[in-house]
Amino acid sequence: MTKEKLIIAVIFGGRSVEHDVSILTGLQFLDALDQSRYQGLPLYVDPDGQWWTGDLLLKRSLYPHSADTRARLTPVTLPLGTSIRGRPHLMASQKGFLGNKAITIPFDLIVPAIHGSNGEDGSLQGLLSFTGIPYAGCRPLGAAATMDKHVTKEALKTRNIPLLPHILVEKPAAGTFLSRDTILPQMEAKLGADMFPVIVKPRRLGSSVGVTIARDADGLDAALSSIFRMDTGALIEPLVPNLVEYNIAVMRKDGQVITSAIEKPLNGSDMLDFNTKYRAGSNGAPKLDEAPSDGMASLNRELNPAELSEGQDGLIRSAASTAFDLLDLAGTVRIDFLCNAKTGELWLNEVNSIPGSFAYFLWQAAQDPLSFTDLSRTIVEEGMVLSRAEKGETGTAIGNARIFGRD
Repeated sequence: MTKEKLIIAVIFGGRSVEHDVSILTGLQFLDALDQSRYQGLPLYVDPDGQWWTGDLLLKRSLYPHSADTRARLTPVTLPLGTSIRGRPHLMASQKGFLGNKAITIPFDLIVPAIHGSNGEDGSLQGLLSFTGIPYAGCRPLGAAATMDKHVTKEALKTRNIPLLPHILVEKPAAGTFLSRDTILPQMEAKLGADMFPVIVKPRRLGSSVGVTIARDADGLDAALSSIFRMDTGALIEPLVPNLVEYNIAVMRKDGQVITSAIEKPLNGSDMLDFNTKYRAGSNGAPKLDEAPSDGMASLNRELNPAELSEGQDGLIRSAASTAFDLLDLAGTVRIDFLCNAKTGELWLNEVNSIPGSFAYFLWQAAQDPLSFTDLSRTIVEEGMVLSRAEKGETGTAIGNARIFGRD
């Protein structure tokens, strides 16, 4: 008897400034699924928050959707607290001769592929945990902690991982103004009198979204004003001279934390910004216009760079593995490091719990290579195991917490 395929719902898009990049990641994961084991179910969240499914979602050329395309998609909702024969499902409305009727679309696991706000920050993971819907990747704690760059740094300080000093600036209350007299003394105390230039980045957005170099106080004001349109907090860090970036992916396989190849993005500037990562494609064309398999994978990069010393390689792998364990992470995450090429100093920069393209290109070049299909299977299987393990007893009698009588 043929075993029934598991239905894997991959959710992408979302109400985030990283909406477009998330589409690429979601479609790549669906394409990589082992078709002999799984049936992929695209689940798209548009910028207004409406959920959709349908085969047309697999065609990247149709984004953003026209009114005609949208009319051929199926709007769906996710019922909370209900299942059909133990399986979660989506709800949709179908037109019939006697009017609209409700239909259900069952699935077995959700794979979050939403980058940034409302998807990578623990909110989606918390919703799925609350409702008992199986899902892959980081759980709420790890997702929320790594989305908040300030919290990540404060947690990693406890493990002596090298980190750049930073100043946290909160968005001023409505009707008030941000004063340089407050910020500049803090910067001088942490960064020294010759504090500029600095990097200014949002506290809770993606790895390159809204990141700006401020070369003086006026530039700092402009950077903070821009960030506070997107986020309620900002981090100020020193600009690393002679900057080189190194990234590595980490996951747990067969009970062991493992690391991927190390990549060195080739950007030739003071920082790797969003346009460099996602829009500088072949011959300078936007990545959104390239073949469906592109995205973060088509970024110009050097894999396993020869200039890394044995000590640097070891530090990157050790710090990344420690961060993965400490922050209670799962799935595949990408951890980014900054380096002063002249001195060789390294600092852990940030942790991405849902990296672009799921960092599959780093696993393909690992010491023990993994194809994207093998990676997707590992992520799905781990998600099923974690979700089953989280289904503990919840009765009041079990916890000796019963107050009200039961019949």
